[in-house]
Amino acid sequence: MKRIFYIAAFLFLFISCKNEQKNSSNSIKIRGKEQSELLYTYHKADSLYYIGIIDTNLFNLFIEQTLSFSGNFPEDPIAPDMLSKAGVATMILAKSSTNRKQSLEYAKKGLDIFNKIQKIYPEYESVKNCYINRAIIYDDIIGDYPSAEYEYRDFIHRYPNDTLTESIKNYLPFLGRSTDEIAEELKIN
Repeated sequence: MKRIFYIAAFLFLFISCKNEQKNSSNSIKIRGKEQSELLYTYHKADSLYYIGIIDTNLFNLFIEQTLSFSGNFPEDPIAPDMLSKAGVATMILAKSSTNRKQSLEYAKKGLDIFNKIQKIYPEYESVKNCYINRAIIYDDIIGDYPSAEYEYRDFIHRYPNDTLTESIKNYLPFLGRSTDEIAEELKIN
């Protein structure tokens, strides 16, 4: 009787291990497929952008693929970098949109992506760009200058020795002003 129990237990463990291996193999295949599709879409969109073409549908596909991939495989080494590129893509779409409502939707999506990077990948080598990109979104796209100033100052506080810090400090007095206002002030001084 004990022998039958041991044989049954062995068979159960053997079948369980086989199923785990099969599931693991399927997961790797799915991950590879999603990663390949994501990288293909990114390179296609980036190549078009490089020659001056903003393919809104392709950019949106890249953003959605990135969000899906990083949600399904957050531990993948390319996830934070692709999220960062997707955030920049939302900024490009927001700046190029002629529809204010659409522009604000892209800006909001970009803010969400940059917040996600900081929350999930605090050790990501380019996490500091999240502060700058959020500041730019608030400054150039949304026009929320107090929020932009907060992001710029937070960057200055966190990265006092960064090469951008001095430029940001010099820019802050002009935050929210038009180029004509800045030019007039520079003429007076």
